[in-house]
Amino acid sequence: MKKGGIKNKLLIELLITFVIVNISTAGASIYNTGSYPGNSFVDPSVQINVSDFSIGSETYVGPFTSFTGEYAHIGSYSDFQDGVSNSGKITIKDDAVIAHGADLVGEVEIGSKAFIGFNSFVKNSKIGDDAYIGIGSKIIGIDIPSGKSVPEAAVIDSTDDIEKLKDVTKEQEEFVQEVISVNRVLAIGYTRLFEKSGVSAFGKVGPNGDGDILLDGKDILARSGSNEPVIGAGSVIESARIIGDVFLGENSKVGSGTSIRADEGIPTKIGKNAMIGRNNTFHSLNDQEIIIGNDLNLGSDSVLHGQLVLGNNVRIGNNAVVFKSTIGNNVEIGNNAIVVGVQVPDGTVIPSDSVVQTKKDMGLLNPEAVAPGTRFASIMELFLVAMVPIVLGLVVSVVLRKKEH
Repeated sequence: MKKGGIKNKLLIELLITFVIVNISTAGASIYNTGSYPGNSFVDPSVQINVSDFSIGSETYVGPFTSFTGEYAHIGSYSDFQDGVSNSGKITIKDDAVIAHGADLVGEVEIGSKAFIGFNSFVKNSKIGDDAYIGIGSKIIGIDIPSGKSVPEAAVIDSTDDIEKLKDVTKEQEEFVQEVISVNRVLAIGYTRLFEKSGVSAFGKVGPNGDGDILLDGKDILARSGSNEPVIGAGSVIESARIIGDVFLGENSKVGSGTSIRADEGIPTKIGKNAMIGRNNTFHSLNDQEIIIGNDLNLGSDSVLHGQLVLGNNVRIGNNAVVFKSTIGNNVEIGNNAIVVGVQVPDGTVIPSDSVVQTKKDMGLLNPEAVAPGTRFASIMELFLVAMVPIVLGLVVSVVLRKKEH
C-alpha cells in the first residue's frame, strides 16, 4: 500500500473515532458549580450532568443536590435544598422552593412560589403556582392546581384525588415566603464567600466564613465568636458536609452525602457516640436550634429539621422526617415515618410509615408505648374521673338521711 493510502486510512480512522466519541458524550455535559451570574450559588458538592442547565439570579442550590437527564431550567430567587434529586426534564419557575430530600423525576414543572416538601416525590407532573406539597407526599402523573395544598404523606395519582385538596393556608404562604427570603440571603452570601476563598473553603468541615452571610445582622456561619464547627475527638467524617455553628460530640460517625448545615437556624448540637448514616440532612429554620443527646442512631435519607430536641439513645430509621418536635429518651422512629410538631414521651415506639402530627395521633398510634410515669398519671386521671359520681352519690345520700332525721 502506498504511503498516501496509509495516511488517508489513518485520517479516516481518526475521524471515525472523533465522531464516535462526540456522539457518545453528547447529552452528558458537565456544568460548573460555585457562583453564577446574578449572585446565584451552586454548592461544590452538587452534581450537574445534563445536556442543558440554566439558572436565574439569587438562587441557591444546596449540598449534595443532583441534576441528571435532559435539562434543568431554574428561575430566579428559587432554592434547591440539601439532597434534592432531579432527573429528566426539570423546569423551575421563579420563587420556588424544593425542600430537603425531594425527588423530581421525568417531565416536571414547579410553579412560582410553590413549595415541595421534605422527602416528597414528584413524577411527570406540573405543580401550579402557590401550591404546597406536604412532607413525604407522592405526586405521580397528575397536575396540582395553583393554590392547592397536598397533605403530608398523601399519594396523588388520579384526578379524583384533586377534588379533595384544600386551599393553601395563610400560614403556609407566610412560611414559604420566609424560606424564599432566607435562601436569597444564602445565595448572595455563599457567592461572596466562594469568590473570596474559592472551592477550598467548601470542604468536609466548612465553609465557615467571616461575616460573609449576614441574616438579620448576624454572622450565621460563626459559632460563639469562632468560625469553626467543633468536631469531637475520635469522630469520623466521610464525604459529608458540616457547615456553620455545629457541635458534634466525640466518637461520632457521619456518613457520606450527609449535610449538617447550621447556617440559618443555629446552633446544631449533637452529643457523643452519634452514628449517622448516608444522605441525611440536619437543618433548622431561622433563629431555631437543633439539640440532640448522646447515642443517636440515624439511618439514611432522613431529614431532621429544627426547631428540634432529641433525647438520649434515639433511633431513627431510613427516609424519615422529624420536624418541629421534642423527642424523649429511648425513642424509636421507624422507616418512612413523619413526625411533625409533637412531644414524644420517653420510650415511645413510632412504627414505620406512621404520620404523627397531633396528640391524638400519638394516642391512636401506640398507646402502650409511653413513658411509665405518663401511663400512671393517665390511670390516676381515669380513676379520679370515675370516682366523681360515686362521691357525689354518697354526699347526696348523706344529706337526704339527715333531712329524714
